[in-house]
Amino acid sequence: MALKITRVNMGVVFTPRDEEVYSNTSGVLYPRVIELHHAGEQNGLLLATFDHSTLKEPPVVPVMCSRDHGVTWEKYSRIEDTQNGYGIRFQPHIFELPQPCGDLPAGTIVMSGNSVPLDFTSTELSFYISRDHGKTWEFRSSVAKGGPPVEQNFDALGPVWEPNIYINAYGELTIAFTDERPHSDPRFNQTLALVTSGDGGKTWSDVVYTVTVPDRKLRPGMPVVTRMGNGRYIMVYEIVGYPCCDIYCKLSDDGVDWGDPLLQGTRVETSDGLFLGSMPYVIWIPQGGENGTVIVTAKREGEHIGMRDPGYYHVNYHNGEGPWERIPMLITYNTDTLQAGWSMGMTTIENGEYLIQLAPTPMNRRLMQITYGIGKLEAVK
Repeated sequence: MALKITRVNMGVVFTPRDEEVYSNTSGVLYPRVIELHHAGEQNGLLLATFDHSTLKEPPVVPVMCSRDHGVTWEKYSRIEDTQNGYGIRFQPHIFELPQPCGDLPAGTIVMSGNSVPLDFTSTELSFYISRDHGKTWEFRSSVAKGGPPVEQNFDALGPVWEPNIYINAYGELTIAFTDERPHSDPRFNQTLALVTSGDGGKTWSDVVYTVTVPDRKLRPGMPVVTRMGNGRYIMVYEIVGYPCCDIYCKLSDDGVDWGDPLLQGTRVETSDGLFLGSMPYVIWIPQGGENGTVIVTAKREGEHIGMRDPGYYHVNYHNGEGPWERIPMLITYNTDTLQAGWSMGMTTIENGEYLIQLAPTPMNRRLMQITYGIGKLEAVK
């Protein structure tokens, strides 16, 4: 058995206005999407978030919704930085709790994003919650604090980036993130880390490092974690410093212990050496065979720069082990625009029968819009 994805719809979630965003930005990046499963009458509602680089300060995280399975979208709410007042400027990740966590019931929506002041002097991964399925939001805690959002700023405290929320095997909230603070050690440039919370995100554990490659030229980043059907976890991430920012992965039994952090993991590639590059995302679905399918997307196919028509997902039918295969992707765009495909979110919808993918795609040589593709999922022989 194998997986087939047939595109049934494609459209736009959000288009920024040139006059409303900073001229040195693409306007929008970093989309994420969820389908509500623990919201009573609102089950099936889709919520989407993304970076929005507005001239109006402080920036807020837009929350868009779709009431027709992703075909049309409207403004739903917004997440304000009520703690620092800086604005959640970068990398918001949204997640619906599938089970109680501390005093938070299943169905609570949580978000972590990067609170950064306009003078770019610090980074802070903040954690917000919504008790009414994404309509209103409240600050819960600070996850991690770092230095200015400047890469390889070795003379200063390193920044923290790119949170990804999941539930580990012990039922604890977990946030994987990129941590440049260890660059004070001359072995490291950028690393991957996680923290856990047993009280619903009120407090967080000490940092656990998951990928700390002892090579000053290599920068693991953008971790995304999902749980597979066999109960194990897979984490995908890019390693900047390789020519194509190659995508690697690690496996874990519990979502906390990822093995020796000094090991860089295994490259996501086919048996004939085709691989993905930059800004990955991963989900697991039950279709495609007895083990289901792990689907990984990224900005580009290895060394290729240009039109992705089609681009390809890499899929694995053996719980993330062994070689990967390729199947056509739902969204088409040209990768020679730097921000195109900058971290694409995915989830299944309509009882898991369809896949929706969100991506920043070019409106022109500078501005991006958030585009969606929807595909029917089928297992084929």
